[in-house]
Amino acid sequence: MQFENSVKYEWFFACPQFVEPLLAEELSGLGAEQTKIGHSGVQVMGDLRFAYRALIWSRLASRATLQLAYGFGKDQAELSTLIKTIPWAEHLRIDGSFKVRFSGLTDDIRNTQFGAQWVKDQIVDLLRTPEGQRPSISANPDLVVSVNVHKGKASIGIDLNQKGLHQRGYRDLDAYYALHENLAAAVLIRAGWPELIKAEQPVTCLLDPICGSGEFIIEAALMALDIAPGLLRGATVAQRWLKHDAQLYGELLSEARERQQAGLAKAERFHFIGCELDKDKLATAKSDWATLGLPAAQWLNQAPKQIEFASFQADQGLLLSQLPFNAEQHALTWRTAYSEFGQAISSLSTQFRGALFAPAAAPLAFTDLFYSKTYRYLNGRDEYQLWTLDKLVQKARPTLWIAEDFANRIEKNLRKLKGFIQRGHTDAYRIYDADIPEYAVAVDRYADWLHVQEYAPPASIDEKTAQQRLDQVLMTLAEVLKVPANKIVLKQRKRQKGFDQYERQAQVGQSLVVHEHGLRFKINLSDYLDTGLFLDHRPMRLWMQQHAQGKSVLNLFCYTGAVSVHAAAGGASRVDSVDLSSTYLAWAEDNFQLNHLKLNPYNYRTIRANAVEWLANCKQRYDLIFLDPPTFSNSKRMQTVFDVQRDQVSLLQNAMQVLERNGVLVFSNNFRKFKLDPIIEERYAVEDYRLQSIPEDFQRDMKIHSCWLIRHKH
Repeated sequence: MQFENSVKYEWFFACPQFVEPLLAEELSGLGAEQTKIGHSGVQVMGDLRFAYRALIWSRLASRATLQLAYGFGKDQAELSTLIKTIPWAEHLRIDGSFKVRFSGLTDDIRNTQFGAQWVKDQIVDLLRTPEGQRPSISANPDLVVSVNVHKGKASIGIDLNQKGLHQRGYRDLDAYYALHENLAAAVLIRAGWPELIKAEQPVTCLLDPICGSGEFIIEAALMALDIAPGLLRGATVAQRWLKHDAQLYGELLSEARERQQAGLAKAERFHFIGCELDKDKLATAKSDWATLGLPAAQWLNQAPKQIEFASFQADQGLLLSQLPFNAEQHALTWRTAYSEFGQAISSLSTQFRGALFAPAAAPLAFTDLFYSKTYRYLNGRDEYQLWTLDKLVQKARPTLWIAEDFANRIEKNLRKLKGFIQRGHTDAYRIYDADIPEYAVAVDRYADWLHVQEYAPPASIDEKTAQQRLDQVLMTLAEVLKVPANKIVLKQRKRQKGFDQYERQAQVGQSLVVHEHGLRFKINLSDYLDTGLFLDHRPMRLWMQQHAQGKSVLNLFCYTGAVSVHAAAGGASRVDSVDLSSTYLAWAEDNFQLNHLKLNPYNYRTIRANAVEWLANCKQRYDLIFLDPPTFSNSKRMQTVFDVQRDQVSLLQNAMQVLERNGVLVFSNNFRKFKLDPIIEERYAVEDYRLQSIPEDFQRDMKIHSCWLIRHKH
């Protein structure tokens, strides 16, 4: 294969997915012919002059490969035949070095590392001299041999870029960057930045109000000042490639340097403004800017709501920013943040256009801005979206994003509970519990906070629809109940087994205090699936307080000790609280202290033990016993598996053995299909107390729990 500057060769330029059309247009502008868009890249025809121009000037490509052979490659035999058609001695020096980049699988090559090693051996065998000389393998080679196998076909080529073409050479290896340089360039192109550059207005501004590490601003400056990426990254071309034309490449580099000087001479036309609240990211952006030796820019350590957007003036400008998004934070957080952002940037001069870049799941519609076009991108493995905005105008009447039927039901429920709420017995109560099947959540108020639990949606509801309804729920609650986003806690509630309901969900550590019948209780809305207070047991806690005077009380499976505190406040002579969790026993002790009740071995004790086993061996007797076991437990801390339906007889008989002759056992559980064994009713006096035990705020669901008062027969 003889290389001449005028001869056309086949090249493949790789790029991020969805950038291919932009790359094809860019390469055509650099002299490519017969462009063909493929997956994550573009195949073109062009001479060596074109290839060198692309290596120096492409802002979108990741890699440039000279295609040497293409043919069958379903197995090692076919691949070996293809490799032998290439005159390797015309490309690789005997005293040089290379490495192989292998992509894909064949019938007998099932590992890319093995594939690379196998191809390396094939090439070395073809080049080995009688004296035993051969090229070496290096991590920093003269050439990279690229082999791609797909559906029985193979292509083999040489990467002419010494470093990744997305690199610009200025980045700090220890710093964090949200996206590669070539992806930032692709976003800028879709946002219309090149058109603003060509317009040659006296003052053109690029503003990024959430600039991060400066990805967009720096790439915009390189484009505006006509600085070729190949001038920045150092060793751009494989100079030890045997077909390298150093003179031609040097001429094109000189041309690029002349264009850079001409571009810098017009630097006063451009204003670059970056704002970032994170000081470390802002420091990275400023450092990279200084490393490149770019003209002065304006850097502000401010959040968008602190920026005086009306003060930025230009003949034309582009606001471009990557908006933050975290799918684990609920929609109301982003509704508030995005709406505030949209309102803030709306005060910009009418000479500005805009573009917003964010993950595909980010609800950019919450900005209430009028968008023009949307584009897809792939940032690593994550899909992103770009919204272009011809005008930065927020809707005069922002969308409420609420569900009217859900709002009406919330208001109806509150009207029913008005008397209950006004009596002031508690500031922790249920407002809504999946009353409308489409909005499958439970909503509880704890003082001035809301706790929202999402039930797992039925299989017939797709994930996107379920998420949209949940978003509506959160925004409706904020609007109807006037609760700010930072005081609404969302948790997804799924079927739990055993003590899973007690397992830690997060580690926020934030707690608050609520009131109930004159007592105070610590609540944690975020760290666990449950909050520390079962609201549906409120009447039975009061019953225990009213009947505890002078009596000994046992609270089994005591959780955070709310029943124990009520009993102690009611004048119990002794209260023993048994639970297997040290975390929840410590929480129970906090609740005692909140109510000025001092724990001691003689009056109020917490006992860490398996309640089932402890009860079976208990030698003491009690006047009142509160027994609210889990439905099922296979905790690793327990010797056996517990099932409340199966094990109820032995559990209740053991409890009755330690109950005084005139005592009362309060037995409750939340298993909706639970049936009390007839043996219990035969042996003891059983009073169904379920109706009396359900509070007003739970009467929409009379099956929330079962409850019995069990006594000895006389």
